[in-house]
Amino acid sequence: MIGNYFRHVLLNITQTLRRAYFFTHEHLASMIYFHICEHDSLRHLNQSIQDKLSHILPYVSNSTFSHHNNHRNYEVFIPVMEKLIKTALQTLTKDERLAKFGTTKMIDSTTVSMCLTFFEWAKFRSTKSGFKMHTSIDGATGIPDRIIFSNAACHDRTKMDELITDKETIYICDKGYVDYERFDKYTTQGIHFISRLKDNAKITVIDELPITYSPEKDELLPKGSTIVFDKKVRLGSEYINQTKKLYRIIKILDPTGKELTFVTNVMQFASEEIAWLYKRRWDIELFFKWIKQHCKIKNLIGHSENAVRLQMITGIITYLLFRLTWKVVPQAKSLIILKRKIENLLLKQFHRDKEYSQILFNSD
Repeated sequence: MIGNYFRHVLLNITQTLRRAYFFTHEHLASMIYFHICEHDSLRHLNQSIQDKLSHILPYVSNSTFSHHNNHRNYEVFIPVMEKLIKTALQTLTKDERLAKFGTTKMIDSTTVSMCLTFFEWAKFRSTKSGFKMHTSIDGATGIPDRIIFSNAACHDRTKMDELITDKETIYICDKGYVDYERFDKYTTQGIHFISRLKDNAKITVIDELPITYSPEKDELLPKGSTIVFDKKVRLGSEYINQTKKLYRIIKILDPTGKELTFVTNVMQFASEEIAWLYKRRWDIELFFKWIKQHCKIKNLIGHSENAVRLQMITGIITYLLFRLTWKVVPQAKSLIILKRKIENLLLKQFHRDKEYSQILFNSD
């Protein structure tokens, strides 16, 4: 009886010690599973792992999982993200229509709103907290190549110098990034940009430029769009903050009659091409929309800054894994179809020699 009792106690101690260990690779795998299946909470994730993945991932208590989210430095996952970004930039199919323009990148930010009660460290209004993700997207592949996190109160302009760094690159941004002093600095450094111009911008017209169109046979802009003018200007008023460099401003009317005015230091391309390049900025909006809708970065499962950053980074890692898998599974018509296929077949066992396309689309 005493021997059985001690064996029972020893077994409980062994199990407790085993559950105390939650290695980094297991943590990452659990978070990727969380994003794929879009669990509602940490408890939901943990229960799912216990019920379905106990043969792959160790069971840890909710408190242990939460502890690791809060205290395992999120930076440990950054090399994984950077490796996936590098692989994606090198291997994913590039949009050939952008080849003539060289390297193009879209920059923007997205905000994740939070409850002030649980996220006091991210307070940016009297009644609200929020976290902002400033991102640069490679135009040719649609892959995020640089990501910076900040409090939601941080204005987009304050992160321009961290995002806009590469010479002979065209950065495409919205009017939240308009900064005349920085525009002059980037032009001097050989960094190019295309941005929306604010409606109340002061300009001094230097020259009226001819409206020019792409030599391509197909129209680049939506049918019904009209290019109103193309001008060479100085930005700002004569006495306040006027630019030293000259810029082009191009105004178009979209098919709905809405006026859009762009400013750029790119002089060699046609008016139509500049307007079309700005329209490509929508790619970064699609990226933000996708990860918010199909990865769990809005429903936060940790309250510390470390836990939030960790959840964001593992969400981006999950997105990158989807993109890389999509490259080798041409049968998937869209990324969301691929995600659903993976989610539905995630717990089935297949021979390791089978190709992804056979697994996902010929699973019978």
